Amino acid sequence: MRAAAAVSINAVSIIAVLLGVLTACTSAPAGPQRLSPPIAADPIDLTSFAAAPCGLLPAQQLAHYFVTAPGVVHPPACVWTPSDTQALTYQAAVHVTSGGLENLYQHRATIAGFDPTDVHSYPGIHRDTGTGRCTVDVGVANDTILAVTVDATDPQLSAHADPCGEADRFAGTVIGYQGHRAP
Repeated sequence: MRAAAAVSINAVSIIAVLLGVLTACTSAPAGPQRLSPPIAADPIDLTSFAAAPCGLLPAQQLAHYFVTAPGVVHPPACVWTPSDTQALTYQAAVHVTSGGLENLYQHRATIAGFDPTDVHSYPGIHRDTGTGRCTVDVGVANDTILAVTVDATDPQLSAHADPCGEADRFAGTVIGYQGHRAP
């Protein structure tokens, strides 16, 4: 009788192991691996600025860039021009329906000048880089991108030589200002 009981226990153990293996083989596959860096800093809610990008910075912050006139909306961005030159513009837009930085990483092979960077501890990419022009897209939340473009057409301007540095600086001002306003 003991031999029969031992066989029954062994058979039950084998069946349990086989069911475990089968269950492991049929479990749902893991989702696709994330390509973009995580948002390590606190997310910043810029949702309200998607429709009103000229409100991203107040006049006192824009004065650091010699911008004295209100920005002009060119959907989806706001464009600011410094008072001392017409050869430099800053553009900023907030994208909340684009799929965030992850979407840009998934399509990186099709993005001209794709170059990972970070601005104030937020991950981003430089793109559309060229003579006197650079766009930085910064992931400020999983689904939100702050896009800043600098165009500096005058070779005498320091922004002409380093448009990505200037785009990062402007984006950093927006992030710093809006990040401190967050509750």
